[in-house]
Amino acid sequence: MDARDKQSLLASLLYLVTITFVIFKVFGDIQGPTRIGIYWVLLLFTAVNIVSGCFGTNASKRKLYHYQLYDSLEIYLAKLITNFSKVFIAGLVLIVLFRVFSDTGLKDPVLFLKTLVLSTLGLVAGMTFISSLTIYSSNQGSLLSILALPLLIPVLMIGMKVSLVSENMFFDTAVDSNLLMLLGIDIIMLVMGMVFISITWKA
Repeated sequence: MDARDKQSLLASLLYLVTITFVIFKVFGDIQGPTRIGIYWVLLLFTAVNIVSGCFGTNASKRKLYHYQLYDSLEIYLAKLITNFSKVFIAGLVLIVLFRVFSDTGLKDPVLFLKTLVLSTLGLVAGMTFISSLTIYSSNQGSLLSILALPLLIPVLMIGMKVSLVSENMFFDTAVDSNLLMLLGIDIIMLVMGMVFISITWKA
């Protein structure tokens, strides 16, 4: 990460801490499915904030400089890995914040972390893919939120469902199938991003 990446990550984490503090101050100790729902909504908005400008610096003359030095796939994978690292860190910080503000830990941390990794990969892959398609738009953040929503809903729904199981809020024997489905969605989004980046990068 360069200095700007670190600054954007710290700004996103500050936003996350602030909004989480406000939510728990307003609503008090949040438990049950509402707790899981708020967790994923907060992570989604943080992910949008992190990913929205990841290709912003490449929409100007700097893109030509990168075009001469790097392959389009290298650029895409670098952005993807950086975005995944940031959003995953935000997810871990959010777990700690929920533990601090509500004094309630995870019931099944292993299953929850598996869900977090796969869901974060799906969110980041989908948003990085859409961000690469909107590289020349002046409203990249708005377009990202609108276009990525249909891709992100299945990831969020499955992630929430498995998270509820990990917190013993309901019983489901298809947990492994849901995780495999989440992995399949991640792979599809990764492949789409790798295919389309070569087209949009040369446009």
